[in-house]
Amino acid sequence: MKKVKLLFKALLSLWIVYNIFVMLVMPNVGAYFGRVTANVVTPYANTVGLNAGWNFFSPEPAHPMYLKYTVYYPEPEITPENAPESEEGSGSSSPLEERDPVEGYFPVQNDKRDVPNITHKREWALMRYMVLDAKRLRILMGPWLCRQYPGAVSITMEHVIETIPFLDQAVRFQDESMKDLSKEVQSLRETVSCQGGMDEESL
Repeated sequence: MKKVKLLFKALLSLWIVYNIFVMLVMPNVGAYFGRVTANVVTPYANTVGLNAGWNFFSPEPAHPMYLKYTVYYPEPEITPENAPESEEGSGSSSPLEERDPVEGYFPVQNDKRDVPNITHKREWALMRYMVLDAKRLRILMGPWLCRQYPGAVSITMEHVIETIPFLDQAVRFQDESMKDLSKEVQSLRETVSCQGGMDEESL
């Protein structure tokens, strides 16, 4: 009789512990640990009504984002005065200088795809504010960048988001680097001309 009582208490204790485990896992079943234990937890939770998704644990880390821009300069005009002479002609002239497009990032330190440090929070917040509306890129951000690059004819801006792989994906592909697992997603693209100014009142 005592053995039956001990067995009953042991089974009851295991059932209580299992229920507590289910109640802790199910509110955040979409997380890595929830996905790993889904086969053990989900069928029972669906049966007894413990399949509530409250998501009370901390959220996934935010995806790094930045503003990538490309500065274009005018192509040199060929005129009779500056046209290069042929090899048969007498004399020589210097070749026309052509400026290659310049690629940059805002905030600046995102050249290394790093999240801005605490001293650049204002630039980070400004970037997020600008990408909320394409008008802000055309009327505010674009002309400001044009002033930073005198002589530019146009600037193309892209809002880039670098996705962070899920934990189970990183575990599955341990031999690959985080850079290889992440992807660049372009959510916004705008091109502005540096030849004429924009009126901020149009915002």
